[in-house]
Amino acid sequence: MITRFSSRRQRLDRSFLTERLSGAHRYDRIAGFFSSSILEVAGEALESVQGPVRLVCNSVLNPQDVLIAKKAAQAAMRREWCEFQPERLPEASKDRFRRLYEFLSGGRLQVRVLPDETFGLIHGKAGVITLASGRQTAFLGSVNESLTAWRLNYELLWEDDSPEAVEWVQREFDALWHSPFAVELAEFIVQDIDRLSRRVVISGVDQWRVDPDPASAIIEAPVYRKEVGLWEHQKYFVKLAFDAHLGPHGARFVLADQVGLGETLQLAMAAELMALAGDKPVLVLAPKPLIWQWQDELENLLDLPSAVWDGRQWVDENGIEYPSPGPEAIRRCPRRVGIVSTGLITSGSEIRYSLLAMEFECVILDEAHRARRRNLAPGRVYDAAEPNNLLEFICRISLNTNSISNSEVNL
Repeated sequence: MITRFSSRRQRLDRSFLTERLSGAHRYDRIAGFFSSSILEVAGEALESVQGPVRLVCNSVLNPQDVLIAKKAAQAAMRREWCEFQPERLPEASKDRFRRLYEFLSGGRLQVRVLPDETFGLIHGKAGVITLASGRQTAFLGSVNESLTAWRLNYELLWEDDSPEAVEWVQREFDALWHSPFAVELAEFIVQDIDRLSRRVVISGVDQWRVDPDPASAIIEAPVYRKEVGLWEHQKYFVKLAFDAHLGPHGARFVLADQVGLGETLQLAMAAELMALAGDKPVLVLAPKPLIWQWQDELENLLDLPSAVWDGRQWVDENGIEYPSPGPEAIRRCPRRVGIVSTGLITSGSEIRYSLLAMEFECVILDEAHRARRRNLAPGRVYDAAEPNNLLEFICRISLNTNSISNSEVNL
């Protein structure tokens, strides 16, 4: 029998969805997209479903990613999820996320996503419900699996419980569910839903300093929300350096990673945490060709403001210049993180003395192999070391610095 529903005439969530799902044995659903807000509409009814709830929905996955590398598809889902910015949802969403995480992690809700290019945009919406009585019913309509669709929008829905209709919709669902392009929901998304269910926003850095957790300060940085996060070796170094910084002697490290392993990000993230933990500035010393790259990475990966000393004045991450006449201008950095060319140190510039008169939370020296002894000529190996200007500067400024890290690329 065909039954027609219009949201103009009745609430679809009450007249159809919750009534059919309560105590149901199974729910297979084709939806253009899924929103956790469905739990506000039919949460109790969904949780009362005895068997699995299976959902197929859209994604902007690349079909080649799915065929060649499942990890690439997982990364694409991660980016799509983060672009949605779920952390900006109201605080009231925390309970919904908790229930959704329990639903997903327990295997009761199973979600697969399909690239839009496989069948085109999944615009058709349909489902098969195996009711509490064991009878099956199918439905078609414009309704997505979201609160706005079931409760607020103008939507149409036709229900047909004939065996022919149920079989027809089930075949459509199975074709999508078992497609070689269908990908399980990324584990990152499931774990992030768990994180969001427990997320607490603190009022300020002083509260964070009471129990400084490195993860809480960086988990929503662009490197996690727009990129793929940190590798394990990067996490290890950041925690090692930060723990040492909080200790009685500070951190003193030389980081000698292979090219391409993200040593710049490791040093920058460690410095950010150190800056949050203390009140002194951070100094980054880098070769002149790299100073703007440092600023870009701090901004784009960590959302961390900084200023570059261009030889005459400070320039912040927005390109705003800060003219400041006088020999002490370099001491008036407009940001907690200042980036200075090592060339100014090796050339014997007067700015050395201004910097040496300051105290720093952390000093980073990029390409630390440039800080070395002068007398390396053959036959003088055993002579007393004569440090060059950069090495002498690092040794002296370390006395005024809580932590110092050097980056040395191991070729």
